[in-house]
Amino acid sequence: MKNIKIRKYNSNDYQQVCRVHDLARRQEMIIGGAEKYFEPLESAMYREDFFSCEILVAVISDKIVGFIATHPHELDYIYVDPAYQRKGIGKALANAALSHLLRPVTLDVFVENENAKCLYRSLGFKTVSVEYSQWYLDDPKKYSGEKMILE
Repeated sequence: MKNIKIRKYNSNDYQQVCRVHDLARRQEMIIGGAEKYFEPLESAMYREDFFSCEILVAVISDKIVGFIATHPHELDYIYVDPAYQRKGIGKALANAALSHLLRPVTLDVFVENENAKCLYRSLGFKTVSVEYSQWYLDDPKKYSGEKMILE
């Protein structure tokens, strides 16, 4: 997609990043069968960790349409507004982040999230393990987790 600008997150981006997160995270949780555990970024228990990441945003005409959040060896969060998915925004964000991340780079993804895994494989990531784990004692369901690595 043309006219995508990738830049560092700043505090003025907060509301737009929350909007993108909430739309795309809900979609991800539905794909993984874990929609009942969806939390908006504003109240998510991982919010503090999220903001300890380096965050890049994808902007089109002053609108944030996606973001990626990383630690030095980990791609932690990558979300694109569903209205803008499959237009190269996720790949542009990933390439921008990967250009400064230390190798190896790891990430976790729901086994069922084929679109995300297709993107990661196109970037060179390989699956190293698949696990199914129970998230909460009062929920007997086991949720998938696929660990991928880029050497």
